[in-house]
Amino acid sequence: MCRLLSWRTPHPVCPEELLGVDRDSLANLSRIHCDGWGIATAEPPDALYIERGPEAAHTDLAFARGMRSRASQAGMVHLRWATDDLAVNLGNTHPFEAPSSLGPVAFMHNGMLPGSSELLPDIDADLVASFRGDTDSERYFGIYMSELRRENGDIATAMQRTAKRLSDIAYTSLNAMILTPQTLAVACLFKPENRPLDEEEDYFDLTWSENEGTISAWSMGVRPHAVDAKPLPNGTLLVVDIPTGAVDLVSIA
Repeated sequence: MCRLLSWRTPHPVCPEELLGVDRDSLANLSRIHCDGWGIATAEPPDALYIERGPEAAHTDLAFARGMRSRASQAGMVHLRWATDDLAVNLGNTHPFEAPSSLGPVAFMHNGMLPGSSELLPDIDADLVASFRGDTDSERYFGIYMSELRRENGDIATAMQRTAKRLSDIAYTSLNAMILTPQTLAVACLFKPENRPLDEEEDYFDLTWSENEGTISAWSMGVRPHAVDAKPLPNGTLLVVDIPTGAVDLVSIA
């Protein structure tokens, strides 16, 4: 399980600048969420920059450098906490990425999707062949990308179809962040009844804020001092147009 952060701003900022007084929160959270990290940023007009490492973020100089220097108008950060004895290696580290009609797509997930190997027949064969690791998160990404293709690049409809396909599985959370060169999307979708008993009740809650063109979303603990913060309702997809900052909230449950 993991921690997530994303942003869209009117002008490029690095993650530390976005976090402000909370700039040390991710490094501190990585003492528990210690099984890798990833940073993805939009690079207009049609590219993404992605950097990741399998080490604990608070011990990795590359993470610290990226947090203070990787400036972009939109991006996202992931801290991994491996579950089910999945290997801690670069192949299993988020974000995952794949090409699409929208350009490159980066994808980060927080949650557990049991029995994910049974999803492989539903994933386009070329996506399965391109998998870097063996996580349930990457298979979730494969389902989403297959639906995105069927929906001709409609990010929201693809997530609605993905949520429906996975609805009968006893997952903990399908919380995800999706980045293309033009769009940031944040999915809040979890099953409270499946939350591990040793986690806080708000562990899968996502929060977001919108203030003068700066839109941000994050997992609990990432931005405790954020201004104008509000919960992202469970069963909702937040879709942000990066060039304009236009926001849409779409039901996916």
